[in-house]
Amino acid sequence: MAIKVPPGQSPPFETVDSEHHAGIIIIVSAICLVLSLVCLLIRVYVRLLLSPPFGIDDVILLGATISAVVESVIIFHTASIGFGTAIHLLGENVIQRIQRAIITSDVLYLVTLYLSRCCIIAIYSRLTPRRRHKNTLWGILAVDTAGFIASILLVTVNCATTKSWVTPAEHCPSLFGRWQFITAIGIVTEVTLFLFSVLLVYGLQMAIRPKLVIMVAFAARLPLIIFEALRLADFHSFTTSHNPSFDAINHYVWNQVTINYALISCTAFCLRPFMNAVTTSYGTAGDSNLESTSRSRSYPYTSDRNRSGQGSYALQSLHNRSHIAPEPNLFRPNVGSGEAHVTSTQPGSSTGGHSDREDRNSLNSEGSTKMIIKKDVEYEVHSSPVILH
Repeated sequence: MAIKVPPGQSPPFETVDSEHHAGIIIIVSAICLVLSLVCLLIRVYVRLLLSPPFGIDDVILLGATISAVVESVIIFHTASIGFGTAIHLLGENVIQRIQRAIITSDVLYLVTLYLSRCCIIAIYSRLTPRRRHKNTLWGILAVDTAGFIASILLVTVNCATTKSWVTPAEHCPSLFGRWQFITAIGIVTEVTLFLFSVLLVYGLQMAIRPKLVIMVAFAARLPLIIFEALRLADFHSFTTSHNPSFDAINHYVWNQVTINYALISCTAFCLRPFMNAVTTSYGTAGDSNLESTSRSRSYPYTSDRNRSGQGSYALQSLHNRSHIAPEPNLFRPNVGSGEAHVTSTQPGSSTGGHSDREDRNSLNSEGSTKMIIKKDVEYEVHSSPVILH
């Protein structure tokens, strides 16, 4: 049914009715793409200003984002020529163009998901220094790469695009079975990565609450399993449809949600609370003071407990204690006044030699005084006259 446009107004860009659903895929793709690009900008900001330098995971995420952008552009173009429109309203030439564009979109869908998993593997490798963990990650990457190559072949081999659709399953034999295998590989890989994160966090010596914060970030990709399962459910009806150009919209909406959420979940690891929790005593991906990450890594941190039972971290001296110069006499007599002055550079510090030398040496270490508040306290000791009998 044609829409009546009031005088002076332009017709809508796309119409959503019983024979046109292109507007749905355009809106969903645009919203998801904007969210992915915003997360990419957040990651670039963190790497440039807060926690440099860029790592291999950032480069992989950039490649995955480019793949997602190209896939979205293909979807936009395909929708403009008739994707989402009832097939009886399209010409044979247009239908063949839509078929070829959809296969290209499927390949980029698999490329984006594969690169997003590679980004997660690179992040895990950056967080753990243990050789055993790194070897496990290399094994996961090898299996995932083999599954990715097999998935590309399943999507592209023996699928005729030279004739118009009757039903998609007639052009690609066992089409639903192929995507069942592809989806199963993706789900198994996501579960394996999550189980590895559990192993990674299990060895950390920290309280339960910080571990839960880390696990929430690691578990951010688990909704991908639900999205891929929903996509597969809608894909089943598409394979036997006699109106595939129209019925494909449902599972391609889940395509856009899945690949863009995969990109967004990669950015969760750049959040500052997560990075602070990871780098307390285990990883090397960040620092409590992100602005001086590269500088502060050269100073060793040791865990300690203060009197209130809360955790604290104190800088230790880089110099050998045997080379510490003797402390000057802190008692300076005021000649002629019968008074003596005591100067202390830290509140509550004693005038004993050993503890005061450690405190003063820590304060004088390079870069360690930026976050320390100094307080000079002056004491006056008055001597009372002594009467001799």
